[in-house]
Amino acid sequence: MLIILLILIFIRPFISSLAFPYLNSVYSGLLLIFLIIWYIYKGISIKKIQAIKYPLILFFLALIISMIFSSDKLNSLKEIYKYISGLLLFLIAASLTSEEKMNLIQSIVLAGLVISLLAIYQYFFGFQHILNYITQQQNFEPFVLDYLSRKRVFFPFVTPNTLAGYLAMIIPLTLTHKDKIWFIIPISFALLLTKSLGALLSLFLGLSLYFLLQRKFEKRTILFLFGLLAIIGLIFMARLNTQKQHLQPIFSTVMRLNYWKDTLMIIKTSPLVGVGLGNFNLIHSRYAHNSYLQIWAEMGILGIASFLWMLISVIYLGVKEIKNFPFKNQISSIFIANIVFLIHNFIDFSFFLPEVSVIWWLILGLIIDRQ
Repeated sequence: MLIILLILIFIRPFISSLAFPYLNSVYSGLLLIFLIIWYIYKGISIKKIQAIKYPLILFFLALIISMIFSSDKLNSLKEIYKYISGLLLFLIAASLTSEEKMNLIQSIVLAGLVISLLAIYQYFFGFQHILNYITQQQNFEPFVLDYLSRKRVFFPFVTPNTLAGYLAMIIPLTLTHKDKIWFIIPISFALLLTKSLGALLSLFLGLSLYFLLQRKFEKRTILFLFGLLAIIGLIFMARLNTQKQHLQPIFSTVMRLNYWKDTLMIIKTSPLVGVGLGNFNLIHSRYAHNSYLQIWAEMGILGIASFLWMLISVIYLGVKEIKNFPFKNQISSIFIANIVFLIHNFIDFSFFLPEVSVIWWLILGLIIDRQ
């Protein structure tokens, strides 16, 4: 059954939920059926999740309450499968043996490598044909045309920021296998081609924490971090100097601040139980560009409180594992992959895209009890 799980997880990031909604529904249904079969035949390790059972129970309760008080129950029913699949995968990953966990990491990293190579191909060969087609159609969003004209890679996702957030999460996992550490080169190159400031900054903060945990703040480490910071600065300056206002970093920042302000207004109208899963909508966006605010808006105070409690509990277990686990490099890499994802979701919404969030739920579960 592990082989089937590895195949399903390998395939997941190639199916964009926004670009291929029907194919995504078919995949999600098959995944959910497989997870139920897994639970029937293999079960989970209750012992391994004892430390986080209360936040898990509360989070599940918050999901139920959100469904009951949802303003559109059918819409919420369509959305809840993402959480159910994510939680099931989290529990399965936590229950795997150390060897099985390493096989899962290899499958996740291999998918990241293939996607990176496809993104690199897109940069060198794939843009002009798409740009010509869209220009001829004369029916396009300005942002889409800008992605293409500025050669910001995004394949197989629909936006460069989503691809960037995914790749930034994968990069720390390449450090778990010394014989496959060269994977970091094409994955990092593809990340740079997205030209995403948020993902690069999240990775910078995550890697800084990684070197701190590994106590590897040597001269070359500091130079590497300064080099990454310089790259972020160059991309920032390039976007700052553009003639198009909506491409400048200040525009992106103001836009997000407006999204957050509008999201807080939605929270204010229903702070306790939220508007219901899948019922969040802004005038100009389906997402708040801050996953934590959107969870609060959809699930209410119990939802966000239990979610944060669960995250803090797992992070605490991760810190303990780093102190006690004999192979600190492996657990530190998994830990940092989670941190990068969580940081990036302060300014983005990949938590709500199953092609990315499914992988994160698994990585979150990998932290728990590697003994």
